[in-house]
Amino acid sequence: MPKKTITVILFIALAWNFTVSYVDKQLEKESNSAVYANCHKVWAARGLYENHSEQNTIVSMQRAFTAGALGVEVDFYYDIKMDRFIISHNRPTKGNDGNLIYTKKNGKLLTLEKLMQTVGAGHYFWFDYKNLDKLNIQETKDAISRLLSISEKSTMRERIYIEGSNPLRLSMYTDAGFKTILGIHPLRENNLFSSIVLNGFKIAYYFTNITGLALPYGAIGNPVYGKKTAKSLRTIPIFLFHVPDNKDLLYSLIDRDDVRVLLVGRDASINRFNINTCK
Repeated sequence: MPKKTITVILFIALAWNFTVSYVDKQLEKESNSAVYANCHKVWAARGLYENHSEQNTIVSMQRAFTAGALGVEVDFYYDIKMDRFIISHNRPTKGNDGNLIYTKKNGKLLTLEKLMQTVGAGHYFWFDYKNLDKLNIQETKDAISRLLSISEKSTMRERIYIEGSNPLRLSMYTDAGFKTILGIHPLRENNLFSSIVLNGFKIAYYFTNITGLALPYGAIGNPVYGKKTAKSLRTIPIFLFHVPDNKDLLYSLIDRDDVRVLLVGRDASINRFNINTCK
């Protein structure tokens, strides 16, 4: 291998390790006391539903809150033409008129305005922003204006967490006064490149204005969020989804200060809201 190539490789490796070390030291200094730190960490994914059609509905969310959940994870899209946030998990299709067609709830579109007017008071929301990375800068600004008008009550804004996969677009929401979660999908811990990928996400988190990270737990025997990942991300507020329904695992996770919210199960409605760290 040519000396010039070796020199370049060594320089990249040194720069990478220096950046990771710098980011770790800076993150150690940050305070995340304003991020959700309630003793009730288990939230409901798309509400507490009895069948698939009840997901992301007012009924399923009211049922989850009645059962003891303090927060719910909700899927939404921002529709550019309507200037509305539409509650839906399924990707919309395009009609003959060019307008997007969303899954209806009880025969009607469920907007974020309606949702918050009906069940927003006093509750927390983790909004999975399905088309965040599809919007340009101006469309993002329009969406932020709409969201600001919906959450004009300051206490409501404090209880909203917006998840997306585009750190630059997402940080625009943080700049506007919202709490944000960068959705990441690290490699499983037994993968040779898992630490490299994880450090890349951590660097992206640090150099953009984002509140926390969301990631899947993975399998109990082969986790994404295992001991190594937890140690690497220990200074960052973590929102975990697809957490296996295992009592010992849930109790071990809620005892971690960095883990702020858990969504139990995958494509399943599971009530584990009684598992908490309340004294």
